[in-house]
Amino acid sequence: MTKTADKRQSKKEAKSKAEKLQFKFSWPSNLGLAVLAGALLGLSAPGIGHSLSFSFLAWLALAPLLLLTVSSKNVMQAFVRGTVFGTAYNMVYQNWYLGLQPLDWLGFNQWQGWALASLAWLVISVHQGLIIGLFSIAAYLVPTTGKFLPEGSKKRMKLPAFLIMPLLWVLIVNKIGNAHIALGVPFAMLEYTQYKQISVIQIASIIGGIGLSFLMVMFNTVFATLIANCSKIKGISSLQAPSRKAALYQCFAMAVLLAGLIGFGFYQSSTLNYSAEIPVSVVQQNINIDMQKTTKRYSIEDLFRIHRDLMTTAPKGLSVWTESALPTYLSLEKGTQLNIKELAMRTGTDIVVGAMDNDKNGKPYNSAYGITSSGKIADNIYHKRYLVPVGEYAPPFLQLLPEWARRMTNTPAGGGFNAGDKPEVFDFATAKVGPLICFETISPEVVASTVREGAQVLVNISDLAWFHDSLIGEQMIATSVMRAVENRRYFVFAANTGPSAVIDPLGRVQNRCGIGTAQLLTGKVGKVDDISIFTSWYRL
Repeated sequence: MTKTADKRQSKKEAKSKAEKLQFKFSWPSNLGLAVLAGALLGLSAPGIGHSLSFSFLAWLALAPLLLLTVSSKNVMQAFVRGTVFGTAYNMVYQNWYLGLQPLDWLGFNQWQGWALASLAWLVISVHQGLIIGLFSIAAYLVPTTGKFLPEGSKKRMKLPAFLIMPLLWVLIVNKIGNAHIALGVPFAMLEYTQYKQISVIQIASIIGGIGLSFLMVMFNTVFATLIANCSKIKGISSLQAPSRKAALYQCFAMAVLLAGLIGFGFYQSSTLNYSAEIPVSVVQQNINIDMQKTTKRYSIEDLFRIHRDLMTTAPKGLSVWTESALPTYLSLEKGTQLNIKELAMRTGTDIVVGAMDNDKNGKPYNSAYGITSSGKIADNIYHKRYLVPVGEYAPPFLQLLPEWARRMTNTPAGGGFNAGDKPEVFDFATAKVGPLICFETISPEVVASTVREGAQVLVNISDLAWFHDSLIGEQMIATSVMRAVENRRYFVFAANTGPSAVIDPLGRVQNRCGIGTAQLLTGKVGKVDDISIFTSWYRL
């Protein structure tokens, strides 16, 4: 009898395993819940809610995805549920893609502009949703348990969900799925939702934003375990603890961990002192996309005069001009070089300016130049390393699209930029300044390598005119806050149409200005030489 029962059990397990691995399509249920849960998580994004912060949702609203994933009938259902959840999440989080319209500077009328902006918003959201769909596949297939310790035999070992789920998340969502080679643009990462929670984010100087993301998914997993133990949902045993009491104990343990995290951050932010003795100014000239791209486009002489006039009240120290402030090959413009060198000497400022450069083969680069207060252009010119797919270069697949779609890659260089291959540091009298350009602030790898190169102060120059009056500026500040804390550096974020900000090494925004105003933002930064634990190890 025992052998017969064992044989039946073995057949049952084999059938169950075969069904689990089956990749057939069946219309998934609970898609509405996936949409609502994803949109709810999206509300935690920086800039949404303005003064009312929904950042706490990022610690809880991922739990429904975990429950939907483990309760799926097969791999395809888990994938579709994850993709729908992730798409809804990103459509809320990255709604600033709608700010691409109007696109009249590209020759499109109003309805065409809305259509193209909506298409970009949808494509990016689906792309990111597919990455979360891949996470759901992995989370569905890996055997897990709601216990804090592994269980089962060597052949069928179940691993603790509270460790496996966050590990899969950071590997697939933060790293593999959003790798630059995979056309990833890791903008909507969970850790950025906490940029205003100064005590919470201090741990990033040790484990980085990616480590904070791990902890946030861990918290969500334990919350999902509590729901699994207190509900009658079918098929979620892989998240269930042995009892409700055990699930509550796990939640208590996570609460203690979070309290310790906040305590550590409070201690750091109240005891670490950074001296800010270097005056800094950001020339936010408010040159919008029409002025850059259409017949109303200013000449290089016009643009220089606008910057010069805004610098009338600039303090002696460091001045930051934005990305494409002078959209020309500056190394070839002798007259413009002379003008900016004279301005630097007259005002006594070291200047970082965004322009273009090309190599001996004529390849164009989106670049940053350094001009010293003694009137010398730094020999090393920084070439942007993290180029935006479609926006700054045309991936091979784009050649398959119609001509009007290819026109969307139009850049000041005409046909796209080439990527730089190394960090640079401007050795100014004020400080050793590490330049970064626009979306590079979303890359912890790029920023950390710049600090290891010797940067004492970090500067990001951005062109946000493409997105008009949208949330992208606030979200760029959020990513800059995380990079400041990770590397323990003063961080100057300079955007042509705003917002611009000066951030201290603890992630506190010291000075900032709004969107759509031409003004000179002033503040102070300091030189920092110490290398944080995160900067020293994060080389992936």
